[in-house]
This record gives sequence, C-alpha cells and structure tokens, in this order.
Amino acid sequence: MENKNSGFQSQLGLVITLIAGSVGLGNIWRFPRVAAMNGGGTFIVAWAIMAIVVCLPIMLGEHVMGRATRHGTPGAFRDFIGKKFTWMGSSVNILMYALTAYYCVLTAWVGNYLGLAITKGYYGVDKAALFDSVSNKSIVTVLIFVTLISLASFITYKGIKGIEKVTKVFLPILFICLFITAIRALSLPGSAAGMNFLFTFEPKALLSSKVWLEALTQAVWSAGPGWGLCITFAVFAKRKSDATLTTSLQVFGNSMAALLAGIAVIPAIFAMAPSIAEATATCAQGNFGLTFISLTTLFEKMPGGYIVGILFFLSLFLAAFSSVIASVMIVALPMADSGVPKKTAILRVYFILLIWGIPSAWSANFLSNQDWVVGQMMVFGAFLSCYALVKFGVKKVRKTFINNPYTGMNMGAWWEWSIKLIAPTIIAVMFFWWSFQSISWDPQWWNPFKALSLGTAIVQGGLMVLVSILTNDRVANSIKNKYFDGETFPEIQDNGYND
Repeated sequence: MENKNSGFQSQLGLVITLIAGSVGLGNIWRFPRVAAMNGGGTFIVAWAIMAIVVCLPIMLGEHVMGRATRHGTPGAFRDFIGKKFTWMGSSVNILMYALTAYYCVLTAWVGNYLGLAITKGYYGVDKAALFDSVSNKSIVTVLIFVTLISLASFITYKGIKGIEKVTKVFLPILFICLFITAIRALSLPGSAAGMNFLFTFEPKALLSSKVWLEALTQAVWSAGPGWGLCITFAVFAKRKSDATLTTSLQVFGNSMAALLAGIAVIPAIFAMAPSIAEATATCAQGNFGLTFISLTTLFEKMPGGYIVGILFFLSLFLAAFSSVIASVMIVALPMADSGVPKKTAILRVYFILLIWGIPSAWSANFLSNQDWVVGQMMVFGAFLSCYALVKFGVKKVRKTFINNPYTGMNMGAWWEWSIKLIAPTIIAVMFFWWSFQSISWDPQWWNPFKALSLGTAIVQGGLMVLVSILTNDRVANSIKNKYFDGETFPEIQDNGYND
C-alpha cells in the first residue's frame, strides 16, 4: 500500500502547484501585448489550439515520465529510454539553473516595483530613468534577489508539503488580484474599445503564419513543456491520481490567468490613451517597456490607480515567485536522486543560483542574453520530451499509463500523432522561425558575444548540451535507484522531499 502521507496531500494540491509553477510573467506581461498586436481574438483562437495540440500532449507525456520513474529530469530520461540518454535530462537540468537564476532577478524587479507601488515611488518621476536604476547596478535589486533565492531555497528544503502549502495561498490571491484588476479596467469609460481590440475575431487572419507562430511561442513559453516542471512534480503524484485531468486543468488554469491579465491590461490602456493609435503604440512596446514604464504611468493617472497598481504588481510578483519556487525544486531533485543529502543539495543549489544570477541582477543586458538563450533551449527541451516518448512507444504510453483504470478522461489516438508528428514538426518550425528572425534583425547574428544574437544562443546552448553529453555516464551511474519496471507506476519514493 502506498504511504498516504507521501507526496501531495491531494490531486487538488498537485493541480494547484502545477498551475502555480506554469503561471508566470509571460502570462501577465507578455500575453496581453502579444495578443493585442497579433489579431486579438484570432490570436487567442490560434493560441488555444496550440495549447491543446502541442503543450497539453507534451506535458501529459512528461507527467507520465516523472510518475513512472520517480526521478528528476536526468533520472527520468535514463530510466524511461536508457542510460545513454541521461544527457537529455541533464541538458534540461542545466537549462533550469540558467532560467531560475535570471527569472529570480525579474521577480526581484517586480518586488521592487511592488514596493514602489505601495509607497508611490514611481509617481512624478521619469519612468524610464527609474526602470534603468532598478535594472542596472542596483544594490537594492541584488539584495532582493538574494532574499528571494534564500526564501525559495528554504521553502524547497521544507519539501513538497511546504511547496504545496505556499502555492495553495499564492494561487488564489493571484487570481483574486487579477480578477479585481480586470473588473476595474472594464469599469473605465472607453474600455470597450480595448475589449473589442483584444477579442475581435477575423477568420482571414488565421491564414497568417505569423499569428500561428506567435501563438505557439506564447503557448510554449508560458505553459512549460520542455523544462521539467511536469516531470518533477509528477514524482510526488499518487499512483492513482488522474494524469489527464491534472494536466488538462494545469493548461486550463494557465490559460485563464493569461486571459484575465489580458482583460486587466488592454482595456485599461485603451481607456486612458487619447487615441487608438497611441493605445496601439503602447501595446507594441516590449515586456519591460509596457510593464515598468507605460503601465506605471497609467496607474499614476487612472482613477483608483493606486490600488490597481498594487494589485497588478502583487499578482505579477506571486506569479513570478511561485515559478521560482517550482524551478528550485526542479534543479534540486536530481541531487536527491544521486544520494546527496537534502541540506547539502539545497546549499549547493543556493550558491550555484547566486553565482549564476548576480550578473543578471547587476546588468539588464546580461539578463536579456540569458532570457534569449533559455527561450531557445526550452524549445529544444520540448523536442527531447517528444523524442523520449516516441522511443519508449507512444501507443504503450497512452494505453498503459494514460488510459489506465483510474483515469476519468481517456486520451484518444490523436495524442500519439501529436507526440510523433504534429508537436515536433510545429516546434521545429518555431525554432527555425525565431532563428531566421534573429538573422534578419542582426547583421552580426553569428557573433557569440552579442546579447541577442543567434550565435550566442547556439554557443551557450551547445555548451549546455556538450557538458551533458560528456558527463552522461557519470550522472547516470550516480543515480542510486531504478523504480520503473516498464509496466506500472511505482509508489512514491522517499527522496527527502516527499514529506
């Protein structure tokens, strides 16, 4: 009999934790502007299709890998498809160190702005200069970053129960803040123009390849296939919990957060802008310009903007920090698989993240470089997950591990075709599209020392893969146990984090 006290207390706790791990900055500051600038309702339809056809199948397969092997990413790939493929999981693990380090810096920016919202610190000042002072050579940002990494490491040290308790508090507050902010935005005179802009559906726009590629990019970078989230937390899932229901709710919850953010942001921008052209120009700004310059200006001017600003940055902070907590668990679990005591593992992770993250905390240019490289590598990680599922056998995965006796949502044969053909093809198209885009906007695309060049993505990503391949046997041999028999989900194992 499985120990009822091991792993997540309930399937609801698992779902909430996965949603909290998925929902992040991309939902709140990227989705609204990308949706507004790529056809509004047409983009949303394409985005929903991509989430169902690409993200859901991959994340469900990753959930199976984690629950079947009861290991973090290196051990999951090793036990699922063979020792010589351990490097695939190691690549994802190294990628997540990079992501966690700079993402915690972004969270520190947001935490700084939450304080500024409360104290009215961004009122009556040059918004661009203020953002530059926060994002470059700021001791305050460095201190907030160190504090957040410390707190996230401590929560992870408390194990899966500690993470579950925190996310059960964070996620409801996040949705409440977004809901209140959206209601306030809709109550502003002129907000209807923003809603029309956001949700107008034009069927002809579905013929645009750019709409589909932007929709795919948003879906993949937001939901989280390819970065070990589902693999890691499925390790702590009960054998008889419904994998299909869990993953479907995860994708749905992540999507609802993005839609709420869109409703909270775009109508408010249109309501306060003097013209549609100016509102459109505001939406066209990048993530940082929209969030830290345009929206702070908006909150300063709009009626009730003081409260709205606090709620917005609080929701942004909770979304970001919950993802940081999840990411720390993703990089810590492989050490437990190799027999490293929990305290030692957390301290190692903590110092690695500090060293890796401080350059981003000191320089926005360095952070942008890390964001660009990680974004490209996440696509590669999703492709590796598809490969592992195909190698193991998608039909067996679906019939034995997904459509089992205790699932209430059987998955049809379309899932197999998505993993074998549809998702890998679409992901490859996305990768090459972004690569060609980077070549078109940068004559020195080959230069590995430029922050946003294709060359730097290839070199840094290649180094991650090379290190993983060179250490393949060492990592594979360090993983102490094998629980997967190829036919059933094993019990939750005592890895130091399960209680």
